[in-house]
Amino acid sequence: MTESEENFTLTSVIVVCRHGFGSRVIPHIVHLIQMFTENISEQALVDVLEERKSHLFTRVLNAVDESLNLVHHEKLRQYRYAMQLIPRAMTSDEGGLDAMQQLYDRYPGALDYEAVSCIIDVAELPMLKWLCKCKPLLFKQSPDSADNIFSSASLKGRGDVVRWVVKLFPDTVRNLRYAAQGGHLKLLKWLVKHTKWDEKSLGRSLQSAIEGNHLDTAIFIYNLKPEKIMDKPYLTLESIELMQWVHDTKCWDFADYLVFYAARKGKLEILQWLHANYPEFFSNNVMNTAVEHGKLEIVKFLHTIPQTVCTSSDMDLAAKNGYLDIVQWLHDHSTEGCTIHAMDEAARHGHLDVLQWLQANRSEGCTPQAMENADRHGRVYCVRWLHENFELALPKHFANTLASSGVLKLVSWLHLSGKGSWSKDTMDTAAANGHLGIVKFLHEKRREGCTKKAMDTAAENNHLEVVKFLHGNRREGCTKAAMNGASRNGHFEMVKWLQENRREGCTRAAMTTAAAGGHLKIMKFLNASYKLDWRNKAIENAVSHGHTEAVKWLYYHLEQKLLSSFAIRAARCDYIGILEFINTVSDFSSNTSVYHVGLGNKNPEVVKWYVDHYGNPRKRKY
Repeated sequence: MTESEENFTLTSVIVVCRHGFGSRVIPHIVHLIQMFTENISEQALVDVLEERKSHLFTRVLNAVDESLNLVHHEKLRQYRYAMQLIPRAMTSDEGGLDAMQQLYDRYPGALDYEAVSCIIDVAELPMLKWLCKCKPLLFKQSPDSADNIFSSASLKGRGDVVRWVVKLFPDTVRNLRYAAQGGHLKLLKWLVKHTKWDEKSLGRSLQSAIEGNHLDTAIFIYNLKPEKIMDKPYLTLESIELMQWVHDTKCWDFADYLVFYAARKGKLEILQWLHANYPEFFSNNVMNTAVEHGKLEIVKFLHTIPQTVCTSSDMDLAAKNGYLDIVQWLHDHSTEGCTIHAMDEAARHGHLDVLQWLQANRSEGCTPQAMENADRHGRVYCVRWLHENFELALPKHFANTLASSGVLKLVSWLHLSGKGSWSKDTMDTAAANGHLGIVKFLHEKRREGCTKKAMDTAAENNHLEVVKFLHGNRREGCTKAAMNGASRNGHFEMVKWLQENRREGCTRAAMTTAAAGGHLKIMKFLNASYKLDWRNKAIENAVSHGHTEAVKWLYYHLEQKLLSSFAIRAARCDYIGILEFINTVSDFSSNTSVYHVGLGNKNPEVVKWYVDHYGNPRKRKY
């Protein structure tokens, strides 16, 4: 059983305890239940649906209901988000309809515009009927809803839904395009026979059937005598049979785009058919396209026809994109060769195998640009190879680049070669990236050392083993920035280790940045370990990032002040938990701006929270 499933099963324990043990509930079970309900995530329902764990939905829903750490309106928001996901995450047979009903019973506002749109898009008949039951004025208030349902259902081939919509609105003129696009011939025939349909849509319907590779559907629509397809120069055809039919019926004028499309996708048979019927569409650019996308079989075919000839840019392009097989084939079967750009660009993109082959089999060579390209893009193995084979100077900062990459083998090679520009930055860089092996190597083999920045950045990035090594083996130490950075990024064990083993401590910024990240455990530890005058900026950061528990702790334990602007900020950012807390200790949340900001930022639960607490300001009598 996974960890998440173990947590979710705790909700079942609640039922067992209540109905099985009564007052004889085992204390540790009670404690587990309390911990679970206290810590249920604001995303719990959303996570279950996104992970397709529909069998856990009701359990988690009950846990959200009983959660102690979520205020009522935070739960409502979670119900609304879940309602938007259910249509795609759960079918009616999987309990989707029942799940939506449970959410609707708890919060009718969960069935908002986004949820309605999702239900319409999925086009499942039981859900649509339920939607109309919940919103009987849906079609009157949203005239486009019926058309959207029809379009979505037609595209998906949902005949039951299509017939339902047609029955509701029998006089509506229907567009056949969507059924044609989905290739639903049976449904298309039904629509033609039983509905009023738009003859002007036939051309677009034929186009959709062709692009969907639905030949039978295309033939049926063609027999209805649509106008010729005129406004689609980039029509894509996916089969020889369909292309031959389009060619024979002349329902569309072929364009050279198809040639490039086939070359790009590697569709050899289609390309051969096009050449047999439309040779005028072929040019050298088609060869370029095939090479660029690594389609060797297409390159071989194009090489046999007179309209496309190879140029040196073809091998250059193949080298640039790392297609060694095409480079080799062009070398063996064409005389155009390549230019120095082949190797320069292969170096830029890190294609070492291409570089090695070109150097062994061709004479064009490269320029210093190859080294610059490889260095700029971090192709460290290419840099070494170019230096050894073309005597190109190593980049000035190459030692630092290797330290950052973490490739100890190359660091050792550079050291043994006696080359490279080494400095304290080299070890600093290795430490910042957590490459302990390189840090040890530099410590043992070289004399440049490092600066305090090494430990500072290692701590900031949570590389504890690097910090321990530097602490135990070197004298540079660190600064307060080490603990500040670790606090900012939420690395509690690092903060704790620094406090226990180092004397630098931190500055007031540690608390303010920890508050911004909601790292409450670190905040408590800092306050217990250091007697600093923590600035009021901490609570402002916690409010700005929606960390309710951090706000509460700063207010009660550090006596940091709440400002009237915090309520407005919470409303703007949909931080209902913070809004609720501010309301318990001040009257800042009663400001009508909270209502209007929530409304303007489309945060319906903020609006409902305000109305539930203070009434609708638009209906007040002054």
